Amino acid sequence: MGRNVAGRAAAAVGWIVGCWLLSSGLAVAPAAAPAVAPAVAPAGAPAVAPGAGSAAGSGRALVAAPAGASQGLEEAVPGPDVRAEAGADRGSALWRAGDRDGAVAAWMAALDEAGAAGAPLQERARLAYNLGVSEAARGEAMRSVAWFEAALRAAPGLGDARYNLDLARAEAGLGPRTGDGLLESLEAASGALTPGESEWLALLGALLFAGAGLLEALRGGRWARRWLVLVAVSQPVFFAPLALHLSERGSEPFMVIDPAGVQLRAAPEAGAERVGSLPAGEVVSYLDKLPGWTKVRVGGEARWVPSEALFELRL
Repeated sequence: MGRNVAGRAAAAVGWIVGCWLLSSGLAVAPAAAPAVAPAVAPAGAPAVAPGAGSAAGSGRALVAAPAGASQGLEEAVPGPDVRAEAGADRGSALWRAGDRDGAVAAWMAALDEAGAAGAPLQERARLAYNLGVSEAARGEAMRSVAWFEAALRAAPGLGDARYNLDLARAEAGLGPRTGDGLLESLEAASGALTPGESEWLALLGALLFAGAGLLEALRGGRWARRWLVLVAVSQPVFFAPLALHLSERGSEPFMVIDPAGVQLRAAPEAGAERVGSLPAGEVVSYLDKLPGWTKVRVGGEARWVPSEALFELRL
């Protein structure tokens, strides 16, 4: 009996965690998001298939349309707010007619409508993607980077946004989105899943752990113990994406979009003491706001920066 204590304990822990995930409402399948108006290509910029070689320094054009989108306007699937979708379609029509300012205004209005109506993040990500393409066409590389980054944070599976982000970052003189270290790679891999997908992955890991523990408790044997150990050491893989998303809940990420970077101030005044600086593309957490100034967290400290130098990434 004593040799199966570990198996019983593993089974109990796995079932407890699995039940907690289900009862807390975490493991909910992500809502299927309708496709809104497709992104359109800047005049003279051909569409390039995503993933066709390295983006940085390739000189290739931005991807013009989301994956699977036709060159013409697509019919929008009814969503939670008809006005948001109508604005998205109107923006695409204006862009193709040459009214780019009108298109951007329509997409921005549609994004506001989608947020107010609680539309799926995938829908909002498509709008942010369109706005990223429009900023790239205007030569606003940093704003284009910010819009593509916002789209990816809302919908990590939006491959065209990831590809275009690499191109936009290269155009803005920034490095790759992720570093070469193991932690950065793991964080990038975890961020490739939506919160709903990460919750299902964690539930799967908990159930596998419970099943392996139950098998060890009931059958025992060398192979059952080895299976339990294998499942146990793989648990970080199952729970890392969920831990990442939980750590980001309640935070409001902002990106520095001033190409020259920004000076950190001890107080919300232009003449206040300088206490550091942030480079373009740096992402910080929002704390507070005053007219013309935003308080952010940098290295655990509260600092002030001009609001015009920041871009909110949460859609």
